[in-house]
Amino acid sequence: MITAFKPAVAVDYHFTPEEKQRFTEALASITANPYTAFPAFQLAVRQLIAQERVPHSFVDACRTARARDLVAHPFHFLTNCPIDEGVPPFDFERPVQSKYELKKTFIGEGFLITYAELMGTPSIGYTNVNAGDIVHDIYPQKALYKSQSQKTLLPIGFHKDLANHFVRPDFVNILGMRSHAENEIFTTFVRNSDLLQHLGPDIERILREPNFYTPYDDLTTYNDKDSRLGQAAMHPVVQGAVDFVYFENRTIAYSDEGKEAITRLNEALHALKGRVLMRPGDFVSSSNNTGLHGKDVGEIRDAYQHKIRWSIKTVNVADLEPHRQHYKEYVPGHYAVVNG
Repeated sequence: MITAFKPAVAVDYHFTPEEKQRFTEALASITANPYTAFPAFQLAVRQLIAQERVPHSFVDACRTARARDLVAHPFHFLTNCPIDEGVPPFDFERPVQSKYELKKTFIGEGFLITYAELMGTPSIGYTNVNAGDIVHDIYPQKALYKSQSQKTLLPIGFHKDLANHFVRPDFVNILGMRSHAENEIFTTFVRNSDLLQHLGPDIERILREPNFYTPYDDLTTYNDKDSRLGQAAMHPVVQGAVDFVYFENRTIAYSDEGKEAITRLNEALHALKGRVLMRPGDFVSSSNNTGLHGKDVGEIRDAYQHKIRWSIKTVNVADLEPHRQHYKEYVPGHYAVVNG
């Protein structure tokens, strides 16, 4: 059996079996497809909330979470959440298209959008990622299985999602849909405030200099066929109070002291990290500006189950309006799709 690891984050809310059943039934009543008719899907979610068909204790838990100190508590961890049951595995070569064909219920998607609504954090899409879908799969794909993206079979370094993109999300929300208990695939977490304390002021000073470069993420550039994005800009790693604009093993330094600071940062990440073996129905919301996350892959006892491991995710912002110059599609107060 796998060694039990202490979770990096405490369970903030657990759906009782009765709550999960009632909430699942409510979400199953939505007939709109979030991939072809997202506005109608979002409206149906809002109607469920207005009709008080979402468990009251969950609504209260989200209200409490909205008020939390994101520096001290960047991660919000929920368990036994509603998910779709019995969805067939997707095709390894074309998993997104396969999902469109095979997935007939949208309970997991409904949960993610409900959470976004209750937290007041609108979901956004990107034209270069699955043609602007709002909900995405963390699911392996043959063409990208060696990448540093949501379609890889490999470990993923600690990172801020879309670390050097011109529209960076404030939150990354992930819901486990299918996993195999005997495969050691861990979601990893570090609080940025812990990193700064561990590194000390001298290393922090170096990391605040604009002498670092992070390429655009693999999934974005994979679909950027005409290279519209160009090259990402140089940047400091540490910005603002505790924000790390960083992707382990991708962010590089252009000075010797910067290279040493990156080495020290990577050492700190793995000295401080906690990790969770996420099960179906486990959910985590990560504050993209006050915490870093990644993926560790240990022993794989079932290679096929590794290839069909599946989570779904959204990326969310605290406010849509500041980014509106970058939107291709924008419904104020609802959602947006970034042109890039």
